[in-house]
Amino acid sequence: MKKIIIGIIIFTLVIPLFSVSGFADTKSSIYSKNEIEKIVREKLDLDDELKLEYSNLLTQDLMQKKFWNMEFSGENTSISVTANAETGKITSFYKWIKDDNKRTVNILANTARNNAINFIKSLEPDKFKETEEVTTKTPSVIIYNLERDYIDFNNYHFTFVRKIKDEFFPSNYFRVQVSGATGEVIQYQMQWDDVSFDHSKNLISENKARDIFEKEDQIKLKYMALNVNNKDQDIPILTPVYVYNPKSPNIISAIDGRFLNYDEIYHYGYDLFSGAGSKDMAVAEERSLDNGGEVIPEEGVLSKEKVENMIINTIGRELDIKDLIVQDSGYFNNYFNRSGKFWRTYWRDLDGKKRLYTVVDAENGDILSLDYYKNIDINVAFERVISDNNEVQEISKADNIDENKIKKDILNKVQNLLPFIQNEDINFEITRVSENEDEKSLINVDSSRYINNITYDDNYLRIKYDYNTEEILGFSYRWDEVKAQSPSNIIDKKSIVKKFYDTVGLEKYLIQITDKKAKETKGLDIPLKELLPIYTLRPYNFRYVDAVSGKFLDYNGEEYKDEPSLTLKFKDLKGYKYEQEINLMNKMGILKEKGDYFYPNNSLLKKDAIKWIVEMGWRRNVYPLDGYYEYYQRKDMPIKDIDKDDPYYPYIVAAIENEIIGKTEDFKLDEKAEKLEITKWIIRAMKQDELARFTEIFQNPYEDKENIPQEDIGYVALAKYYNLYRDMETNGMFEGDRILTRGEFIKALYNLMNR
Repeated sequence: MKKIIIGIIIFTLVIPLFSVSGFADTKSSIYSKNEIEKIVREKLDLDDELKLEYSNLLTQDLMQKKFWNMEFSGENTSISVTANAETGKITSFYKWIKDDNKRTVNILANTARNNAINFIKSLEPDKFKETEEVTTKTPSVIIYNLERDYIDFNNYHFTFVRKIKDEFFPSNYFRVQVSGATGEVIQYQMQWDDVSFDHSKNLISENKARDIFEKEDQIKLKYMALNVNNKDQDIPILTPVYVYNPKSPNIISAIDGRFLNYDEIYHYGYDLFSGAGSKDMAVAEERSLDNGGEVIPEEGVLSKEKVENMIINTIGRELDIKDLIVQDSGYFNNYFNRSGKFWRTYWRDLDGKKRLYTVVDAENGDILSLDYYKNIDINVAFERVISDNNEVQEISKADNIDENKIKKDILNKVQNLLPFIQNEDINFEITRVSENEDEKSLINVDSSRYINNITYDDNYLRIKYDYNTEEILGFSYRWDEVKAQSPSNIIDKKSIVKKFYDTVGLEKYLIQITDKKAKETKGLDIPLKELLPIYTLRPYNFRYVDAVSGKFLDYNGEEYKDEPSLTLKFKDLKGYKYEQEINLMNKMGILKEKGDYFYPNNSLLKKDAIKWIVEMGWRRNVYPLDGYYEYYQRKDMPIKDIDKDDPYYPYIVAAIENEIIGKTEDFKLDEKAEKLEITKWIIRAMKQDELARFTEIFQNPYEDKENIPQEDIGYVALAKYYNLYRDMETNGMFEGDRILTRGEFIKALYNLMNR
């Protein structure tokens, strides 16, 4: 007995020594948490006031990528950064500044662009030389960044796309967002790959590519229940239309004209059901060890590889884990609001029919969460949901199932996997998986966690079990009555095909192709180094082509109209005295002008004055106005000289409902606006009308006071107080009957915003 006790003591003392040795002798293949923090602080010039609040390590095993995510926080600023854990390169950056979006835009586009370029050059000067800024000539796959610039009225967005031997490679780029208020870079993203492009190969012409697209039967004649024809119909009315049904993924090789398949195109790991080709889980560990060491995010924690081995050794006692391979993992300092150090890991087999998700305490190896599924068949699962109609299949006496024995057997298996679970912690309920004959032996055995005999539903055991084999497998028809329009006078399909391709057109750029050999032999999800030039359709915004009229239709069946985009920069402002103010107000989304010219010297019309006063109120920076354009567009308010379809209608309604103007029978939209009148509108928009009418507390400070009615003195005095016309320090002429120019009015609004 004495020898046994001595042996136990020796064993207890020796085991920790082995554990400590495991930490000390293992070489890390990545930058540690402290090392990456130092690199990030130096590259982004972060001061010591910004404290590191949170960090985690993410590994994308199939893509052979590892990233550190870090969050820094100060009194009025927070910054999140993603950096490559192996190279230290910053791949993304976001800076939040308190109240930044509430401040006035003071930075012009050219200044913001220079700031963006200088920031990129400070991090990646050589890579930047290979890029070109996004313009309307850039492939439309990335043009949406230009459109975002109109939507974000507070900041500037710039995208620089990689160009290799005169061909765009849209998957590699720099994206930068610059604050319109401060000029600081507040967001940065870099996507860059080690690629090549053989420019010597002969490519097919765009005309040849179009011939290939046209020969494919991709435009179909169909009946559709268009909304425009079914607003008040109980029985849907069907309309014959032509619809473009592309041959997926609608991309052809510019080398041989072959249509590509989805599995050929590299999508940065988003193909969740793509096959992984490893035959053994050990391959995952060998990949990491071959890279020069185990992944250790910080001192005192188990490596990624040790955690994976511990999990497999534990759950392999009761679960079928053969052929599982690690897909990705993450290291975190928080799990369900619990601070600590945690590893999250996801496995899957070759066919995607076995999956395992775990969360483990990175310091002691305790398994905190486990989800395991076997024999996953997406199609079968979908059919089962339909047939079962989501109803619980109760176990009946006729099933001849010994529920007590099953519960006892499963409890033994659970406690073999997770010894800390006690009998009183669970209370199993058994239901049938399906009434299908071939699934008669499959049951669900579930329990919430019981603490002091009270359920805690956020903790649970849910088990799918085959009681014949004693194996654990896992811890819509619609037909409407319709009326179809006659298909007479249908336009010939050939004519529609020509019209479609004439309108849409093709574009060419470079893409990455999946490395199938790496996927089949090593289970990796990586692209080939050599890029492939391709042709594809340009994006289009219409949905259908009317089969009778040939008109393009939008999603609801109305005729599609290609709306002109908002103007980013006017052509007639260069040298104009208020050029900067007009450009900044345009950037902030207040002007909402379509066309290339602003006409700053033209007389201000009433309708434009109201429009811009209301738009500034909707931004809520200076004075808040309720509602928005579409809200007032739906309102019914008869106004004699303006139709509800007029684009100015919502502004007039908004001005009336916000008591900026009175509800008159004849507003006379196209009349020129006098200075005193628009001054009163602005003061009312600021909710100062009641104050302005207390005329006895105001004095008229202007030389032409005899021309200003007594009842309007308050409005004029408040305009001077708010320095609306930049005349606070002078007492000259107010000139209330003067017609302001468009440029002068925008300058006045900008003055108000920057008072």
